[in-house]
Amino acid sequence: MCELENLINKILHIPISEVIISVLIIFCFIIINRFFITNLFKFLNKLVNRTNNFIDNNIIKALERPLKFFILFCGIYYSFKIINLDALNLSLISTAKLMKMALTISISYFIYNLTLENSILYAKMNKTNERNTIFFPFISIIIRLIIVIICISIIAKEFGFTGFITGLGISGVAFALAAQDTCSNLFGGMVIVLDKPFAIGDWIQTSEVEGIVEEITFRSTKIRTFSMALATVPNSKLANNHIINWTQRKLRRIHFKFTIEHDTPIDSIKKCINDIENMLKNNEKVDKDLIIVSFNELSTYGFGIFIYFYTKEFNYVSYEKMKQEINISILEILRDEKIKLMFLNLNFTGIENRGAFCEAECTELESIKNITEEERGT
Repeated sequence: MCELENLINKILHIPISEVIISVLIIFCFIIINRFFITNLFKFLNKLVNRTNNFIDNNIIKALERPLKFFILFCGIYYSFKIINLDALNLSLISTAKLMKMALTISISYFIYNLTLENSILYAKMNKTNERNTIFFPFISIIIRLIIVIICISIIAKEFGFTGFITGLGISGVAFALAAQDTCSNLFGGMVIVLDKPFAIGDWIQTSEVEGIVEEITFRSTKIRTFSMALATVPNSKLANNHIINWTQRKLRRIHFKFTIEHDTPIDSIKKCINDIENMLKNNEKVDKDLIIVSFNELSTYGFGIFIYFYTKEFNYVSYEKMKQEINISILEILRDEKIKLMFLNLNFTGIENRGAFCEAECTELESIKNITEEERGT
């Protein structure tokens, strides 16, 4: 209590002229920041914008605020010199310590700015690979945390708070235990960007959600579903899930089957199969490595023709238009050969006919289901 009273007495006995001069010094340094430094950096920004090198632009942007902060602290330092702060014999505060603290914060602030978006690190990673723009935020947050911890530790050590550094480690462990879900999502996000199972803009499918990836954050991944809803999936859950990336496929499969009548002549069937196969081979949007057109089924309700091929068309609207063109071409081939498609007669009476119809219906439904699961999406 006595030390506090002595400190207050010493502060009160500081001459008013020294206090006024100290305030004026701080005000002058504020004016220097506001006008001279601001205009200086405007000039430097115009100068570096003329160059093709992105490094100088980012250094100038990262340096402006830390330099203004340091200049302001220089004003505070000289004002404390005027009022002779060191003569107050304060154990924790001195002009030298304040100057070291200002220098530490300014340097840390400058390095911190170099890890922000549009920084040197960001531009370098983006230039190397566009997918690294997803990886950058995770690298950036780790670097920032390290910078902040080092800065706080240096300042705490300078002011004699050695117990604070020990407490910081203990608090870090306690914080990590309390935020297990957040940490697991963060590491899950890092696994996603390191393993690169998908990128922003990819069409992915998991056991629970399917859609286009819009954003990858520290905690979650946002997916726009085909019903235009926005699904937010925790990174830890997504990293441990089975992911199908439809965007990464090189070809898109098309397969279907149709049934023709029993009394179709064999020569007409052969001619039909050859014409369809040639039509697919002459279509520039169809991949030529694998084209299957086969007479693969004999049943009580007709002859089955199976068609299987791949296309290079990925746009959904163009993809549907292409299927339409192929279907019309197949119909033209069938009509040229006077081949009729088999339509089931629902006016049956016998159990055998009912069984045949049920078999046909189940087969067609299963085929439709497979095609729908394969080709859905946009």
